Amino acid sequence: MTALPMSNPLPAPRETVYSYLSRLAATWKTSVKDLAYDMGAPFRQFLEQDPEAFAALQKWAALEPQQTTELLSWTGIRIGNVRMRFRDNVFVSRALRNPTMRGCPVCLREDAAGRAGAAAASMVMRGDWQLRDVNLCIRHHHPLVPLWTADKPQDRYDFGARLREIEADILSGALDRDEIAPRVYDRWLDGRLEDGEDDTWFKGQPLFAATTFCRLLGQALTHDSRRAEDAASGALHASGFDVARHGETAIREVLDCLAASATGPLDEPKKAFGTLYPALNRDYAGEEGVALYSALLRECILDHWPIAPGLVLLGQLVSERRLHSLLTAAKETGIGPRVIEHFLIEAGAIPEYDERPRSRRVFNAQAHASLLAEIPTLVGPIAMREAMGATKHELVALEEDGILIPRTRVAKVKNPWRTSDGTALVWELQADAVPVAEFDEGWETLLLSRKRVRGTLADLIEAIREKRLPIGQRVGASGFHGLVVPKSDVDRLLRLPQTTQPLDNVNASSLMPAAKFGRSVGLRDHGNFIALIEAGHTPARQELNSKTRRLQYLLSTGDIFSFHRRFVTLTTLSVETGLHRNTLRGRLAASRVARFGPNEQDFGPVYLRAEAVTALR
Repeated sequence: MTALPMSNPLPAPRETVYSYLSRLAATWKTSVKDLAYDMGAPFRQFLEQDPEAFAALQKWAALEPQQTTELLSWTGIRIGNVRMRFRDNVFVSRALRNPTMRGCPVCLREDAAGRAGAAAASMVMRGDWQLRDVNLCIRHHHPLVPLWTADKPQDRYDFGARLREIEADILSGALDRDEIAPRVYDRWLDGRLEDGEDDTWFKGQPLFAATTFCRLLGQALTHDSRRAEDAASGALHASGFDVARHGETAIREVLDCLAASATGPLDEPKKAFGTLYPALNRDYAGEEGVALYSALLRECILDHWPIAPGLVLLGQLVSERRLHSLLTAAKETGIGPRVIEHFLIEAGAIPEYDERPRSRRVFNAQAHASLLAEIPTLVGPIAMREAMGATKHELVALEEDGILIPRTRVAKVKNPWRTSDGTALVWELQADAVPVAEFDEGWETLLLSRKRVRGTLADLIEAIREKRLPIGQRVGASGFHGLVVPKSDVDRLLRLPQTTQPLDNVNASSLMPAAKFGRSVGLRDHGNFIALIEAGHTPARQELNSKTRRLQYLLSTGDIFSFHRRFVTLTTLSVETGLHRNTLRGRLAASRVARFGPNEQDFGPVYLRAEAVTALR
């Protein structure tokens, strides 16, 4: 005669419906299927999570409603086709349902210890063991290990039968593994499942999205998602959690580091972030709570890669380009990347020395949109002269005197000119020009006038604009070369006073040595100012020094006046404006005012007055 139990066992903490049903069957010394049939609900109905089956279990086992609710919460209840509610959180089904059942053999062995009857009848399968992102038994510091694999749910969830098959291995310790100290992640997740408590940045966020992001971020940090031992031990989850629990700033810093480390010519986001990118972009798109992490990754990608507008990136349409690379800018403008590179370096958009490939040398697309639009319109010196009707020497003089400033001073760029600058100047001067006979010798071109009085085109054009100097257009000549000014008016306005003594008889004490003058204007390198004199850009006279018996350059008052009229230095600008040298240097750089140095000559920190004053104004 078989002895029957006097009462049913109570549900254990974290126990699932299927575990409790199996223990009930073992208690009544029957199979799960037969017990379910006796309850009036075939086992198939339990697997299908029919509410009538759960109600039958509650009635048959005399469970309190709260006990049934707790069992179901640790079991996971389907809501829709591929979603389950588990511990008041929504998970995708595959996060909880897997053919391979895992567990802690130490817990199972402890369940059986000291109890009469079959050991398997006392073993409890905990609900948290089902969750893919749980990797460790907090109580025993034991990693969860595979217990059995069964494709058919009726076999998989017949816990009593399966436990009996491995009972010997459980009791003997054959399934035991080395202990692993619980990490912060393990304790956090265990607390979230137990009572929902959370004191990290993840508080209030959906649990499935949080654990999934931790795992994916951990994989990205290790650059290897294939290490099964790391995944099984929870090392990947812990690595990602240790960063993410501190919030958005910490996450973004790590994402930026990963992006910066991807420096290969073909290193796109998938290479930099591993499975994190395709998972958020495709696998988990639309999942509750994932949008927050997708937004962080999306912003990082837009700040590091030249993403074109119109692309759907991590669920959002890119409305405008944030970054260009040298390659995308070249493709968009039709100009070679080497040429564009010169412009961008000069504009401060990219550093001059950068070992990254052109596909990863990026810059702010919006800030430099006007530059990119302008580059294809620039022309070389021949086209510029033709557009404004100027000779080669006239264009050179206009550049030297700061009247026409090329868009770039990089010598390797063959097309530095805006034709609109030249034609606008010509149209402006022609507006007040009067007709001048072809052979009227009282008039001369602006370039000839400049050379004759040793002045600058800036002085002449300023006088014309202020109506102090008449201007004419010689009949039969067009463009800038046809513009002429009356010699007599030029002499009256601009020509330097002539000395009444022969040059040899000028008192040497009234002349200043070139080296001394250079130091007075901040040009400490004596060679720079001498080079400026010898290149013919500022006047000086040369005579033999009576003491050293060497030739030296000397400057008269008129020579000094000529220098100041054409050039400035940081020292002279500081005196004129009252601004500190560093402030002036920064403003000139911001306005792209380069040192005076035609033909790549180096005269030191000397600037054309017209350029510097215009920029500071």
